[in-house]
Amino acid sequence: MTELTVDVCVACGHAVFPARALCPRCGSRDWRAEPAGPAVVEEVTAHRRGGTIASVRTQRGPVVIARAPDGTVAGAEVSLTLDGGVPVASGAPVAGGAL
Repeated sequence: MTELTVDVCVACGHAVFPARALCPRCGSRDWRAEPAGPAVVEEVTAHRRGGTIASVRTQRGPVVIARAPDGTVAGAEVSLTLDGGVPVASGAPVAGGAL
């Protein structure tokens, strides 16, 4: 797994995920990749068949939809990685306090 990065506009500093051709704030085409940094789980959805999906706000600003461990709770601080191109939240406290 690799650390998730967000694209940051060189002209104005606006961060986006996923990547875009043009900056939605200033229209620039110049981007640099930066680590997403720590993130906070905002919402969690558990599936009947197992698996959890979380809406996670990165330190740089963009919200990422990521797979998360079962039992992940809103407000948990997580790190984001990519597993086969899919965002994954890890390090989230789960129900019962276990990691």
